[in-house]
Amino acid sequence: MDKARVLIVTDDKLSQKSLYEMLCRSGYEADIAVSVKEALRHLEEKLWHVILADIDGPDIGDLSSLNIVKEKSYPSEVVVLSSKEDIDSLPLNKRISAFEYLSKPVEDEKIISAIERALADKSLNTGKPSFISRLIHKDETYHGLVGKSAIMRDIYALIDRIAPSRATVLLRGESGTGKRMIARAIHKADKKRKEKPFIEISCGALPREIIESELFGHTKGAFTGAINDRKGRFELSHSGTMLLDDIDSFSLDLQVKLLRVLQEKEFERVGDHKTMKVDVRVIVSTNQDLEKAVSEKKFREDLYYRLNVISITIPPLRKRKEDLPFLVDHFIGLFSKENHKKIKGISEDALDVLMAYNWPGNIRELENIIERAVILDVDGTLHKDDLPEMLRESATVITSDDARGKIKDIASLKDALKDPEKVYILKVLEETGWNKKRAAKKLGVNRTTLYNKLKKYNLISDSEK
Repeated sequence: MDKARVLIVTDDKLSQKSLYEMLCRSGYEADIAVSVKEALRHLEEKLWHVILADIDGPDIGDLSSLNIVKEKSYPSEVVVLSSKEDIDSLPLNKRISAFEYLSKPVEDEKIISAIERALADKSLNTGKPSFISRLIHKDETYHGLVGKSAIMRDIYALIDRIAPSRATVLLRGESGTGKRMIARAIHKADKKRKEKPFIEISCGALPREIIESELFGHTKGAFTGAINDRKGRFELSHSGTMLLDDIDSFSLDLQVKLLRVLQEKEFERVGDHKTMKVDVRVIVSTNQDLEKAVSEKKFREDLYYRLNVISITIPPLRKRKEDLPFLVDHFIGLFSKENHKKIKGISEDALDVLMAYNWPGNIRELENIIERAVILDVDGTLHKDDLPEMLRESATVITSDDARGKIKDIASLKDALKDPEKVYILKVLEETGWNKKRAAKKLGVNRTTLYNKLKKYNLISDSEK
């Protein structure tokens, strides 16, 4: 495959030089356009996989013209660099339909990461959307994972890169964030192992004397009750993948045995002296602080470093609320089918409650709540009343009366000029009867952006935060 091509669009000479050299060092074919007009000429001449647009320059031109990339279906993705905090704060002539928006100053590594994700979104040979591209624009999943936020796309891109390797993966995250699903996605993304066994074991749920036999197997008579030879999980998952959940619960002597399997790819069944070889991709997960456990001598340092070859931190749901509507749709479809019901979707007020909630139980809690709502629903649409009372009470949203109060609090022109965006948002919300969907449409932003603005200006209740 030829080198991926990145077109730099900027009128800043220092940026031109530094970005060009950085891209060439990273193995890309790069060129420079000093204006939007010149960039469009480049696009007519040949295929550019990614457009890297530094939009701060005064002479760059009407950047909104770059939206022609989408309108004409050019097989290119746009990554924007700007000193502005977010794209909604830009003047209209500089707003672009971008794959990613990076706020300067930004490190080279983040730029390369954004470009790699954009490349993963396009087929470089045909210009046709790849699987991840379809995921972002349609109701599809990535190997069973649901989410279209930037942080989840980072995880998808990382999985694609590590899947073909034999590297051990350490999954970190709070309980209920989906570590098991991430492990399965890694297995499915590995072309050599995806048709082989995926075996998981919850280390914290089994007593020490049982877990050793579960992992390594045993021979007849090895202990009381061992009436037959028995294969362990490592043996059963040969050529496939094993997930060790709650790895922090491993006793120190079992940690030694696990380290040997990881390093030497060999073990013995309990009660046997015959050494067995095994080829297993090991993924471990924890919701605990392993570094602290190492410092307290509760977890072996050598095993920690052996496990921490690739580390993936799965964000809690409260940190990726833009994915919540997609998760809700996914669970509605899942439980509608399971319960033989036809659920069209979820109402605006019910989704507002879900967006306002803090989700201490993460995706597992959301899954249980949607299952309950689907079972209780009577009219084919999930409403606020279908949600648990506890959830409704903890996610009280601002009413239109509250909005009027907020507007009255802005007593003078001087105060208004301090936060003109805040005043305008409140005005639009008042005009739309505090209907967030209509307000977001009128403001020209998505509902997640509007929600973030409300948080920024302290226009939501403590429970919503």
